[in-house]
Amino acid sequence: MAHNSNVLLPEMIRVGTLVSDDYLFPEMQVPIRITEHGIEITISWNNVDAISNLWTDDVINIAEIAEIQDQDIYPVPRNLWFYDIDGSIALLNCRKYSMTEVIGGNGGARGTIIADCAVMGARLHTNYQKIYGLRTSIAGLRQWIGNSNIERKRPSNRNSRNRSETLIIRSPDDIRLQNNPLGYIHFDWSLSYSSKDDTCTINDKTYIETRSSHLLSWQSARHLSKAIQDLLRISYGEDRDLTESQVLRSPDTAATANEEIANEWLPITEGIQERHKPKYDRGLIQYAELKEDGVQKWLSLYDQIPRAIDPIVTSFTLDKATPEVRLLEAGSGLEALGYYLLKADGKNKKDANKFSFKDRLKRITENLKDILPFEVNNWILQTTSAYNGIKHANRKRPDKIVCLNSWQKAVLTFRCWIALNLGIDKDILKSRAELDHMRVGYKLLWDENK
Repeated sequence: MAHNSNVLLPEMIRVGTLVSDDYLFPEMQVPIRITEHGIEITISWNNVDAISNLWTDDVINIAEIAEIQDQDIYPVPRNLWFYDIDGSIALLNCRKYSMTEVIGGNGGARGTIIADCAVMGARLHTNYQKIYGLRTSIAGLRQWIGNSNIERKRPSNRNSRNRSETLIIRSPDDIRLQNNPLGYIHFDWSLSYSSKDDTCTINDKTYIETRSSHLLSWQSARHLSKAIQDLLRISYGEDRDLTESQVLRSPDTAATANEEIANEWLPITEGIQERHKPKYDRGLIQYAELKEDGVQKWLSLYDQIPRAIDPIVTSFTLDKATPEVRLLEAGSGLEALGYYLLKADGKNKKDANKFSFKDRLKRITENLKDILPFEVNNWILQTTSAYNGIKHANRKRPDKIVCLNSWQKAVLTFRCWIALNLGIDKDILKSRAELDHMRVGYKLLWDENK
């Protein structure tokens, strides 16, 4: 089989054998494909049997319903495995999705199972609910880190007519994240060939890696990459997708006699997602400017104020959201951040909770007035009015343009607050904020009421 044939791609359907550790769930031939819901497996049956019990709570038109009532109804196994001539796949977090068709009147039907993700190349009957490591690549991560697996050397004689260039491909050593025994920045590369246009492509890769000698939950393994992903989102003020993930199921990564890794990192496939191509290369926070403990400081902050970070990041990464929704998300995050700062100032919970939204914005912007590229006091008044107008039905509903401009400045304020607290120089931050894409306000091009 070809090295890259064990894949799931949009518009591709593979047919192979589905297996389970559940003795009630028989081995069967099924089609499998990737959709926006996840990994979709379709199973069929011609009469009432053990498989149909998976769907009995949905099927109301089966002739042998009396027989089914005497049998135990059991859920879809959480772990399933699939294999065909191209390789094996572990299917994780499986669940019943729908019964799509009843065949005739004899109880036959077709049902759909959805798995959240698939581990490509996994061994059959190996449990991947807990893992020893996770690698994740993020759009723009390599450029942000400022390192590469490729060194380019050109001829020193500029007048030479020989057009040549030497590429040295060598992965830099892992960067271990300070005070995080499980966290690394890992560099890797691969070659891919195209017979169509006879080209060879060097894939220069950088990963955020969590690696442990003991089993981790997926939530624990994903925490580091999610935190760095959100840091890039905040730095650039736009969504940054996870582009590739790999998983490690064994704690041992010893080299074999031929210097290959015995326990390889296996690729993960998840549902089809809309990809966001990075638009901006100017960030407020650059990796090279973070002090030695800068990443660790971010991770600590990330765990301290999730109720501020999550809604504000959501406000500018959520697709197709209205201006009111964006401002509502960002406003709730700023409320949480203001509360956190008041608590850090020594206020108790009761006193901190008494502060108004306007007073919390004032507290957040105490050290930002010389940095932000707009008049802060006017923004506080405008944003307070618009935010309260959305929250309270007895208040005047704010104009959409006001909502958009209040929201955009709210996000830029938060991004600058994060950058300043991670040690970015105040003067450098001010110059970057003045050039940031979120500094420009929205304008109404036409009035629908005229």
